[in-house]
Amino acid sequence: MTSATTFASPDITMLDRSPENATAALYRAAIGPINSDYYVPVFARFEAVGRAGPSWNWAASLYTLNWMIFRHLWAAAGAYVTLVLGLFLLVFGMGRLLLHGSEAVDLVLMVVCCGLSYVLPGVFGNAIFHAKSRQKMAAALSATPTLADACKRLNQQASSRQRFLRLASANLALAAIAALAYVAWPTATMRTVSPAAIPVTGNLAPPVPAPVVAVQSIHIDAVPTAMPTPSPTASPVPGEPASVPAGGKLIVPLAKNVTAAASVTPQNPTTLPVTGQRYFINVGLFAKDRNARNAYAKLRAAGLPAFKQKLKGRTRVRVGPFATQVGADAAAEQIHALQLDAVVFQL
Repeated sequence: MTSATTFASPDITMLDRSPENATAALYRAAIGPINSDYYVPVFARFEAVGRAGPSWNWAASLYTLNWMIFRHLWAAAGAYVTLVLGLFLLVFGMGRLLLHGSEAVDLVLMVVCCGLSYVLPGVFGNAIFHAKSRQKMAAALSATPTLADACKRLNQQASSRQRFLRLASANLALAAIAALAYVAWPTATMRTVSPAAIPVTGNLAPPVPAPVVAVQSIHIDAVPTAMPTPSPTASPVPGEPASVPAGGKLIVPLAKNVTAAASVTPQNPTTLPVTGQRYFINVGLFAKDRNARNAYAKLRAAGLPAFKQKLKGRTRVRVGPFATQVGADAAAEQIHALQLDAVVFQL
């Protein structure tokens, strides 16, 4: 009598002989061929404790966006970009207004933001990938009748080596475009502009009058005998004759308003006196006001007639005026010694 022979399903035989259990096989299929030997033990530890905890992932830390795109973690990539942009805007927008920080504070905040953007993905990257893999495994088991079909479906959805090569090629192309833009940018925008061609506009003060020195009289004692006595007609001021009183003192009345011959520094050093052709020195056009203040303070401390001008959100620092180019060149050498730029021009 011929007995009925029951043949086991090939799929079941293969799974029974497999060194891994069904969950590990599904994880390996969902992860794909790249770094599956790293992720399967990590995910097995998560399964053992019943939850995904923090663990370190170098790929998620150093190549965060590329790693998320490669692993199809689109929601995590969008949340990461939003979080990083929001953090930078919060720190360097509201933080600057509230803290009024210097360059050192800005550097510290930059280091903190960069550290968070690398540390957080590295610590929680495995947990995010584990949750995504669990979702894909559940969907594959619901859509297929057998475990082997679920593994096949997961293998088709997993990240492949071809996807890795395409992503690497895209990164190289973006790097090449950025390098070309960096090389071409200075030649397209940075052009040398003659200081004399820059129009002098803005808040320019009228010429500052020289101070008036009141001199009533000059007394000369012990007039030498060789000095001729001035005649009454040689009066320095018309209508006021010179007189020689008894006692040998000559009193010569002078004009009560005598203009000082020496040059006088303008009362407001931030304004530009314009009185004919003069020589000036361009020190710099600063985008940050504190840099302009530092340069201005160094020039004033060196005894140079520096002044500032506001031009469309920037601050220009100049030195002058000088009557001759020789004086301007000497001042330019002094400015160079202060580690500042100095360009002499004439207005």
